[in-house]
Amino acid sequence: MLEIYVTGIKPQSGTTFISAGIAATMQGLGYSTALYVPVQTGATLKNGYIQAPDMMFAKFMDKNITTYCSYLYKNKKLNPEVFATEKLYMDKNIIFQDYMKILNKYECLIMTGQSDLTSLIETNFNEEEMLRTISTPIVFTASLKNSTMDEIIKYLNINCNKGLNIRGIIINECPARSLDFDVNNIQRIIGENTGFPVLGIIPRIKDLKNLKPEDWIEYIICRTDLEAIFNVKISKLSPV
Repeated sequence: MLEIYVTGIKPQSGTTFISAGIAATMQGLGYSTALYVPVQTGATLKNGYIQAPDMMFAKFMDKNITTYCSYLYKNKKLNPEVFATEKLYMDKNIIFQDYMKILNKYECLIMTGQSDLTSLIETNFNEEEMLRTISTPIVFTASLKNSTMDEIIKYLNINCNKGLNIRGIIINECPARSLDFDVNNIQRIIGENTGFPVLGIIPRIKDLKNLKPEDWIEYIICRTDLEAIFNVKISKLSPV
């Protein structure tokens, strides 16, 4: 059973695209794959139905991916104030129960967080606490469009001694041609300053909305280290 938890270091880190891309890639490589979003935020109403953006994008990438969600909200960010004013209710035990039901049904399970580890599961229980309980390997995502190198390094170092199973980070929206020394040496700088590996570098894509699923899968295969992400040898990726 292969599993990872994909979450950003802050909102708008590309978590939806990365997690769906990895799910579609693993499904295409022959692994029965599920995408589980414990708490889906930013839901929209269309034709009388509430639609979950993370799960919709995963289905767009590959209709054979099975998707699950425990809670679905229109709010883009859940915080104590939102819980109080809108009288939201979530039970972490429901999420744990759903997780255990899904866990061994598929060869590959990809969980997707809301925005970062501080995102709430209950009023006084967040994703960080949940991940310490289930010990799922974490793959962080960060966008160079809205995060600095210092922010990325600081975030990784803050979380390194919290009892979390951190596998590494995928850098998203990286300039293809840059004169910035830090950008051109991002793998070495992050590795030396945090001890965590850069598991992939996805370039900045101009027309992302019109990108075809097969093109996005090619980015995942060519620009990330799937074997390091899942800590397993993948025969279809390895030379004979």
